[in-house]
Amino acid sequence: MGSPAIQLCRQARRKGLVTPWDAAPDLGTVLVSGRDAGTFLQAQLTSDVAALQPGEGQLSARLDRKGNLGAWFSLHRLPDRGQPFASFLLILPRPEIGRVVDDLTRFVITEHVFVEDISGDFRGLVLQGPAGTNLMAAAGLEISVPDGAEHALSILPTGRGGLEAWVIRRSFTGDPGYLLLFPPSPATQIFLADAHTAAQSAGLADLPDDETGRRTWHWLQMEAGWPVMDLDITPGQRVLPQTGLEQTTVSLTKGCYLGQEVVARIRTYGSVPEALRSLVFSYPDGTDLPVPGSPLLTVDDRKIGTWASAGYSAVLDSPIALAFLDRAHRTPGNALTVQTSAGAVTAEVTLLPIYTAVDTAEQAARLHEQALDHFNEGRDTVAIELLEQSLRLDPTQADAFEALGVLLGRAGQYHEAIDIFRRLEEAAPAEPMVHTNLSLFYMKIGDIEEAERQKALATLKKFGGGMEPVDAETLAAQEREARHAAARSKQSMFAEVLAFEPDDALALMGMGRALTDLDDPAAAEPYLNRALHAQADNSSLYASLGKVLLELDRAPEAADVLQRGIDVASRKGDLMTLREMEHRLRMLDVNKD
Repeated sequence: MGSPAIQLCRQARRKGLVTPWDAAPDLGTVLVSGRDAGTFLQAQLTSDVAALQPGEGQLSARLDRKGNLGAWFSLHRLPDRGQPFASFLLILPRPEIGRVVDDLTRFVITEHVFVEDISGDFRGLVLQGPAGTNLMAAAGLEISVPDGAEHALSILPTGRGGLEAWVIRRSFTGDPGYLLLFPPSPATQIFLADAHTAAQSAGLADLPDDETGRRTWHWLQMEAGWPVMDLDITPGQRVLPQTGLEQTTVSLTKGCYLGQEVVARIRTYGSVPEALRSLVFSYPDGTDLPVPGSPLLTVDDRKIGTWASAGYSAVLDSPIALAFLDRAHRTPGNALTVQTSAGAVTAEVTLLPIYTAVDTAEQAARLHEQALDHFNEGRDTVAIELLEQSLRLDPTQADAFEALGVLLGRAGQYHEAIDIFRRLEEAAPAEPMVHTNLSLFYMKIGDIEEAERQKALATLKKFGGGMEPVDAETLAAQEREARHAAARSKQSMFAEVLAFEPDDALALMGMGRALTDLDDPAAAEPYLNRALHAQADNSSLYASLGKVLLELDRAPEAADVLQRGIDVASRKGDLMTLREMEHRLRMLDVNKD
């Protein structure tokens, strides 16, 4: 039968659930108001706050200057009821509210903005699942939220002595649902009691305000792919692309926000050292997984990631965990054998979310189809907006990612297009067309080296897909040997020059780069160092030496060389080399954190 929490999860997936907002979910709300509230939030958050109309909402996130995640939440613009300025609600877990209020308030300098915790001004009820809409209709609430308008906020009469309900459409568990907020009053207490009784009669899971209820809520959120701050993610310790929340909280068209430059560079020029995935296990009862934040180790004690939450999926009927996995082990479908309290267990790597409601998936598919209609009729801007909405509802749609990336590239938004295809690469790692598109867009931004690398990857995967693995490895080895042969020829040529003129700067640089291409950074480093002493204004030499020092795990020296090179490239206007060194320096910072 399973534990009480497993039984409640199964009931919630079949019928839906009901719970007070301040019980197992432990939710609260922040009000941001004042003359400058909209422009202030537009600059501070990742989503396009300025695009919100009265009654609309979106998921959003708060980053620091290094792109590290501090909090994520749903953001809602209040309906227009005669107030002079736009006001906004943030819905997030109550334990995080004090930190978020303090953080935002710290950035209010000259703006006319007020940031307040108003959780105590409401009583609330969370409804999730297929019975939610019918239940509210039975309780006298007529829902006027448009189909597919997730995060919309409506203020509706209850028909009970003038009592109004703030109805926010939001999925907390992967199922469509609502958060109902009321002012504290006797009429509210009666209404909530009646709604709760109706929910129980309809067979909805009734989450108790205890450890079982909190465990149930957490497991449902895990299936939906929602990481928890202070448990899965320590605020300020993970850059946004590591968390999987970038695709639901970031607008690709809004422009700048705090931490945006770091996020954009990571997506354009590299990948994060660890990224969030789910692990699906099959192991006996009594097996305890390591606590969140612990190293995730293989049976031979190699660290391949970091543990996050552990739980149970009622949908898969299996134990699951969230984990931040390194580049070599986070491909979906990989089977990993890892250490636990009970010894070695095997898990399959999957992308998040594990669960998306049928209704939500259908809404996402409709938006995707509408976007393609607009695309075919030349209305690219509308198509981009619809594809973004579709992916927020269901971030597993490979076809929607591909269409959005192509549209962004056609619009000249090459960095954003690269971002989209990088995300698609994680979902479809064997697809050569991903690399073909990436090669095109890197060429457009002037990164010839990366464009050529992506083209080679496309070729390898195109031929490798029809080969045995050993044949694909043979093809890769042949390409590597061709590169080494060219480098050996250059090495011989520059050795002859240096035999006559040991301090020739060009020959020293050429020898260093040839040895780098031969995968011998230790031998390359002294040549590049001597060349740099002779040509201290050569920005490309700083880039070459910095790369070699990073390969030798001499990070502090690499950081110093790269920073000096950035200064030289800035003075000379060598923008391509400047971007490369800035990228390496930022990625060094990301890996260090």
